[in-house]
Amino acid sequence: MKRLLMLAAAGLLVAGCASPNVNPPQARAKTGYVDFYADSSGELSWQVARFDARAQAFKGVFSEFEPPLGRVLRLAFPPGHYRLRVTFMNCALREPGLVEVDVKKGMITPVRVKLTEAGETTVETKQTSIGGTAYGRYGRRTKFSSDEATTYRVAAEANAPLPYQVKERMPYAR
Repeated sequence: MKRLLMLAAAGLLVAGCASPNVNPPQARAKTGYVDFYADSSGELSWQVARFDARAQAFKGVFSEFEPPLGRVLRLAFPPGHYRLRVTFMNCALREPGLVEVDVKKGMITPVRVKLTEAGETTVETKQTSIGGTAYGRYGRRTKFSSDEATTYRVAAEANAPLPYQVKERMPYAR
C-alpha cells in the first residue's frame, strides 16, 4: 500500500500538474500562474490541456462545464515552459488554440484567447425518455433533433509576464 501511494505521488510530480482555477491573495512559493481570458462576451466553459512530451499527447489540466467567475481562468503551474491547448466545451470548434507559455515564479503570464467564426455546422441531439406510453404500457422513447450552430477557431497568444495580483485587479479582468 505504501509503495502504491509513493508511486501515485511521484506520478503527480512528474506530470507537473496545474492547480484548478485559483486566486490566492499573494503568489505561492515556487509557483507561477497563467491567466486565460477571452474577448468573447459569452460565458465560456474552459478546457485546457498540457502537452506531455513522454506520452506525445495532450493531457487535461483543467476542465469544467461551469464557466469561471469573472472573465479570467487562472491556473497555477511550477515554473517552466509549457505547450498548452485551449478549447471550450460549450462551443462548436473547428480547431483548438495552441500556445507556448513560459511560466515564471511569482509572475502571471496572460494568455489572450480569441474566437473567430469559421462557418456553420449541424448539431444533432438524441434524447431518450423512459416511462408510460399513450397505451398505458411502460416503454422507452427516443427523440432526435438537429440545430444549426456557428463553428469557431480558437487562437491563443501569450503576453509578457506581469507581477502577481489577484484576478480582479488585472487590466484584462474588467
